[in-house]
Amino acid sequence: MKYFLFLIIFSFSFLHADTFINSYEEIKSAYDMKAYELSTEVLPRVFARKIPEEIKKLEGFERRKFFVRIVLPVVLLENEKITAEHDFVMSHASKKEWNKEDVKIIKEIAQKYNILDESQDISAIPEEEKEKIRYFLDHKIRPVPPAIAVGQAALESGWGTSRFVFEGNNLFGHVSTDPEKGIKPKNWTGNKRHIKIFDSIFESIEAYMLNLNRNRAYSKFRWYRRTHPKNLSKIAEGFDKYARIKDEYVSRLQSVMFKFGVHRVNKARLESPEKAESPENNSMKLAID
Repeated sequence: MKYFLFLIIFSFSFLHADTFINSYEEIKSAYDMKAYELSTEVLPRVFARKIPEEIKKLEGFERRKFFVRIVLPVVLLENEKITAEHDFVMSHASKKEWNKEDVKIIKEIAQKYNILDESQDISAIPEEEKEKIRYFLDHKIRPVPPAIAVGQAALESGWGTSRFVFEGNNLFGHVSTDPEKGIKPKNWTGNKRHIKIFDSIFESIEAYMLNLNRNRAYSKFRWYRRTHPKNLSKIAEGFDKYARIKDEYVSRLQSVMFKFGVHRVNKARLESPEKAESPENNSMKLAID
């Protein structure tokens, strides 16, 4: 085991910015060496593509901590991508005059977030219409609060123990657009939709965030995210349409965040790629003893 840990530590010293690990031992060793807890604010750029089935052998706090250790870095990485997309499209949309390239970029991303229809022509629209598009691009393309994302992932997947997690990397119960494809729940019959299969938890979290940022059902969430950015309890109230149980779902999400300390991850961020690339700055080397 010491040799195995040494190999991980040695490899981390010469890594590029993002590192991907898969097995239970790799994940556990990597984060144990970093002393990564719920209160850790700067996380190493180490990511797991899947949740290993060994999580089912853990209980209570240990299971919850292991789950957060896996899910939170991926949430933060996807939030980085959303921020980059926001800044990119706004750099074009904020221009007074839109050229052909601006229009192409703005239209493509605005359609992605259900701001524009495919048939809409924005090549020669008045400033008032441009301002509306700018507002909704800025309003919709925003990161999901980490505590909200981790809390919902925990709630929807039973802290990573659902069979949909292991068979389909599906953390949030997304369904397949093809009712004959995916994972069939044991209590579903007939032509009811199946649970979607993702190649990794990255894809599952990406689909979840896109869903929150563009679906009309979550407009209240987006509004509370904008108007009450530091109030997790208030933001959670925006999910009264997320499940059939409505207000009960909101209460469960709030309970998961505050009863189990998930709210503490909301200030977390990934260390910068530059820092991660530098062996001198890689604190994982301190764990050799």
